[in-house]
Parts: sequence; C-alpha cells; structure tokens
Amino acid sequence: MKELKLSREVIEKIKVEQDKCNGCKLCMKNCPMLDTYCNTPKELLKDAVENKAIKTEIPYSCALCGYCTEVCPKKVDLNELFFDLRRFIVLQNKGVPKEFGRATVNYHQKNSFSKLFTTSIKSQQGSNAERVFFPGCSLTAYSPELVLKVYEYLNEKLPGTDILLKCCGKPTQSMGDEAAFEHYYSKVKADFETGKVKEVITACQNCYKIISKHSPDIKVTSLWEVIAKEGVPSGVKNRGRELGIRFALHDPCPTRKEDKIHTSVRNILTMLGIEIEELKYTRNNTLCCGSGGMLGVTNNELALKHMKKVANQAESNYFVTYCEECVQSLIRGGKQAVHILDLLFNEEIYTSKDFSQSGQGTLKSWINRYNGVRLINKLNK
Repeated sequence: MKELKLSREVIEKIKVEQDKCNGCKLCMKNCPMLDTYCNTPKELLKDAVENKAIKTEIPYSCALCGYCTEVCPKKVDLNELFFDLRRFIVLQNKGVPKEFGRATVNYHQKNSFSKLFTTSIKSQQGSNAERVFFPGCSLTAYSPELVLKVYEYLNEKLPGTDILLKCCGKPTQSMGDEAAFEHYYSKVKADFETGKVKEVITACQNCYKIISKHSPDIKVTSLWEVIAKEGVPSGVKNRGRELGIRFALHDPCPTRKEDKIHTSVRNILTMLGIEIEELKYTRNNTLCCGSGGMLGVTNNELALKHMKKVANQAESNYFVTYCEECVQSLIRGGKQAVHILDLLFNEEIYTSKDFSQSGQGTLKSWINRYNGVRLINKLNK
C-alpha cells in the first residue's frame, strides 16, 4: 500500500480525534473497514501521528457513512477525518489517485452533466419553476418510467411541480475532489437560479443531503414526506396485505439523522399494508449498505463483504428500501430487494409477486438515463 506524508495541519487534526478515542471498539463492530486495518482506531491514529504518514488505501476504504460517530461515546469523527484525508490526498496528488477508480468516477460525472443525460427546467408556470422534483441519477438509471410516474403523481398532488434530471455531484465530492465538485454543483445551482426554485423534492438520500448543505436558501423536501402527507396512489392502498410477505426495511445512511424521513417511510408502508421487519440496526443506527463513500469503486472487495453482512442481518429474504444504490447493494449481498417506489407505482408487482429488481449492466443504466431525458423533454415541448 502506498503511503503519503502528512502535513502538520493534518497531523494536528488526527491528534484531536486520537485524544478523544478511548479504545472501546464500539465503532468497529459494524464498520466496513476498521477491523481490516487496525486493532483499535486509537492505534491507527497513533501510528499515523508517529509516522507522519498514512496508507492512502485507508481513507479510501471508509464508507463515509457516519456510523462510527453515531455510536461513539466520545464522538470521535472518523467520517470527517477520513474525508479530510481524501481531500488532502487529492491536493497532494493533483487529482484522485488512479488506483481508486478515478477514471470510472470521472467518466460517470462527465456524462452525468452532459446534455445527453440532463434536462433543464422548463416550467409549467411560465418563467419560474419554484418547486422542482430532483429524482437523482440512480433512480433514473434503474427506471425512467418510474421517474415519470412519480412526476405525474407530484403534479396531481402539487400542481406546477417541475422536474430536473441532473446529478448532484456527490460521487466527485465523495472522492475528495472539492474543486471538481464545486464546478459540477455550480451547474445545479445555475439551474435553480434560472428557474427561481424555492423548493426541491428529492427521491435520493444523497441528493437530499448535498442540496440541503450546498443550497441553504432552498427548501429541500424528501419525496417520502410528500407521499406520507398526500397519500399513496389509490390502486396500491393496502395491497400489501394480500402478499403474506414480511419485508426487512433498510434505512439508507445519508439520512440517518432525519427522523422525519424514517417516520414518513414507515407511514407509507403502513398505507400500503406492507408488513416490515425492523432490523437491529435501523434509523439513526442504520448500517451503510456497502456503497457509501464510493466504496464499490475504491475498494470493491471490502464493499461486497459488507453488503453480504448487511443483507444477512435480516431474517426475511426480502428487503425494501428507499435508495436505489441500497437496493443494488442488498441484491449483491444475496437478498431480494425492491425500492419503495416499486411498491407505490408498479401495481403489477402485486400480481407477479416478483419482489426483486433484476440486475442490469452499466450500458443499460446509461440507456435508461438517456431515455429518461427523452421522456421528460417530450413532456416539456
């Protein structure tokens, strides 16, 4: 593993977290990476301070999920520390090191912000959009038809809602490339400013987190809050009662602190008549699915190991979640999994009883995103 010499400033940051750590190991029980690289975080941090260097693989093996800080009695913030180290590595290396999937992420982000895979806001209310649905990349890559159904639902419940197909830039930010992230997110900001957007409704938990932080003047609302308030489509109300299946519910880690989202999702599932299995690690203490921090790109072996661990914590063979990346991780982990939107807007799922998304390759995902743009542009003509 390559080592990188650390600056005095970075060493001081590490010392702060080292001094807070009491070596209790609570964080290690469900962290994807700590037990691979150390006996205790305190030992890991001590070595970095004494050697004035760190193996670059270590920060790029962190899922950046925040579980460690959530369970830590001393609130040691390894999440922020490893993210700072990623940023430091990028600055010293003049870019993300190629061994951590730089080409893959650059390809994804370049295409995600190209005209082929994005739309602009074309408001139904004239020059101002005010309220915009922001579905995110992964959901459109899975099913543009599903995105369209959600958009139609929102316009029925909240007339005048517009839609913007664009990436929030989270993959670039996760890699630690702040300059590139600012460049990409400026394009999102420009769309918001042009449309005079006041509220964004997100279907993706990463988009929720990114837009909330980087566009503080805009109200960011989770799609799950909207559906919990407005009600589920009449055709699927209580349909889950006829299934005789209990779904394990996985809460995505980006919104682990958002109790209103956790409650909204559970209320929606109740309206659907879906019986759920609450996991031991849920809500604020939820585990990362294995895809956090671009782990599937930066350390795929570690990611897959954790995906299996998360999937196997459930008694049920069926999972429901509200993040498309989590769906794919749970399937890779060996379980059957669906997105909550499958249960909300695909009525045929209740008759076919096929409660798992089928795998699709990278090419199919990009084709879906392209078709999503075509569908939305047709509506806006």
